[in-house]
Amino acid sequence: MGENPHVSGPAPFAEIAGDSDATLDVVALAIAGEFRDVDTPRAIAELDALGAELSRAADRTRASPEVVVVACRQVLGGVHGFLGDQTQYDHPDNSMLDLVLTRRRGLPILLSVVYVEVARRAGIELAGVGLPGHFVVGHFGADPPVLLDPFAGGATMSTDAAQDLVRPWEAHEIAMRMLNNLVASYHRRGDLTNALRAATMRLALPVPEPQLQSTLKAELRAIQARLN
Repeated sequence: MGENPHVSGPAPFAEIAGDSDATLDVVALAIAGEFRDVDTPRAIAELDALGAELSRAADRTRASPEVVVVACRQVLGGVHGFLGDQTQYDHPDNSMLDLVLTRRRGLPILLSVVYVEVARRAGIELAGVGLPGHFVVGHFGADPPVLLDPFAGGATMSTDAAQDLVRPWEAHEIAMRMLNNLVASYHRRGDLTNALRAATMRLALPVPEPQLQSTLKAELRAIQARLN
């Protein structure tokens, strides 16, 4: 089972942003913890419990990727009812892992984090997959990979995306997309203080492309100008 050394709250995001070994649960809880109080032990315990349940369900299968992902869907989408929030899709709460675990609702990327982290605890190698306009999870032990859509309750799916886009995403890539969502969500609500915070946090992540780095800095300056 996964453990978190932080007793009462998540790690400060700046401390883990560049850590290539940071797991998605730690990264996502650190992001949430920059905006509100987060009960990290409770969130980790929930992921652990879900992981144990999924492990028992997967042990009853023949362990092929196609069958194991069905167990993921049945436990998370079926038994526990994790689904996309279609009523307040872009609300910031849908980007907070601890709240997604409590509400069983969230954005595609946060629901995918739940799937990946619960599966990791069960010894199942799911990965987040960023597609144009959507985020899903994939089991890459099959060819082609088996894709699940956590927003749709874990339904298996196919995609017309280019083959090079259907790949496992690294934790820092997922964190960047989560923060992009928060920048936009807070901005749309006129909450420039939190939009600025999310935009600042993006610069702590490893960004190898100079053009993207310049774009992120320009967006940060634009938000700062509006606040001033």
